[in-house]
Amino acid sequence: QRLLYVQLPMARRTIIVGINQSIMAALSMVTIAAFINSPGLGIPVLTALQSLDIGTAFTAGILIAVMAVWLDRVTTAAGEQTTKFRTEAGTKRRRIAIAAGLVVTVVCVYLSRTYLDLATFPTSPNFGSPVRDASQSAADWVASNASSVTVPIKNAISGGLLNPFQTLLAESPWWLTASFLLLMALLIGGLKAGVISAACLGAVFAVGIWNESMITVATTLVGTVIVVVLALVLGVLMANSRTADLILRPILDTAQTIPAFVYLIPAIALFDPSRFTAIVAAVIYASPVAIKLVCDGIRGVSASSIEGAQSTGSNRWQMITKVQLPMARSSIALASNQGLLYVFAVIVIGGLVGAGGLGYYVVAGFSRGELFGKGLAAGIAIVALAVMFDRITQGWVARTSPTRTMTT
Repeated sequence: QRLLYVQLPMARRTIIVGINQSIMAALSMVTIAAFINSPGLGIPVLTALQSLDIGTAFTAGILIAVMAVWLDRVTTAAGEQTTKFRTEAGTKRRRIAIAAGLVVTVVCVYLSRTYLDLATFPTSPNFGSPVRDASQSAADWVASNASSVTVPIKNAISGGLLNPFQTLLAESPWWLTASFLLLMALLIGGLKAGVISAACLGAVFAVGIWNESMITVATTLVGTVIVVVLALVLGVLMANSRTADLILRPILDTAQTIPAFVYLIPAIALFDPSRFTAIVAAVIYASPVAIKLVCDGIRGVSASSIEGAQSTGSNRWQMITKVQLPMARSSIALASNQGLLYVFAVIVIGGLVGAGGLGYYVVAGFSRGELFGKGLAAGIAIVALAVMFDRITQGWVARTSPTRTMTT
């Protein structure tokens, strides 16, 4: 009874956010599914990219993004409905509308199965060719004219953040790096996370690719830092501005669901094959889910807390830093957790664009039979590292949850 009548109803908003993100993650995998000959939009994307046809790939990718925006709006609206008061008349109207929609759907399905003209998709108007040509021209122009901006950005982040961090992790003695990671696990995640981290690091050491694993850890953590910064900035903006939410949410849906291969080709043209290109792909893929979680967490701050801060004369900056962010800290921790895991999810794609590390061995194991064992070992190391960082951040989420804060 506690589960059915208290916990699940109180968690409806979070459950719907989970459904939303599951849909987005499923749509983002359509191109990967094409590798095993699964039908759908992934096949034209993959076929076009094999011939470097960015325009055709982008057109098919946009269709995936349109589906994502539609489903996101539906699930987001459902989440908002859970917090609104419903009158009996309003509930009755909704049920009538749903029933009418089902009847219309059944009639349309019957007609499409009965009449050939209604079962054939129209060939006009065709907007695919203009979109394809425009996107191809835009990609060519950006690749030719944006290097004066992209190269300094790449050099600044690589030289100021990525290279020193990679040197610290990959070139230090293995026992020193392992001790540092275990200490971080104990301080952030607690004793349980520390024990699991020790087992995961032992698995990485056992497969014999410690140096490559630390290169991957450095790249992943740098990407995660960028993702968290973007999540805080844009999540706060979306939570406090309906206009910003309406503008940014379709962009986030597109970035989360459009196949990574579509934007990897112009990214390579802009930044050349490198670790930074892999970070760009990871940030594009991981930022949307983190931003949405931060936005939802800030919107979940109770109205009484907001009104109390306003009554004391708090300005907008004080409201954000002293009320909204502290009260949404569990959502921020969860956003960091999911951002980190989503960055890990594109490690293999990073191996395709010169990132090195574990992703390279996985790709090599696929393409060269004699390196299958190395690829399998790299896959084991990726899973071990992902589990380790997941447990660390989960421990942080548990420590920052409101329930724990109240009991302590």
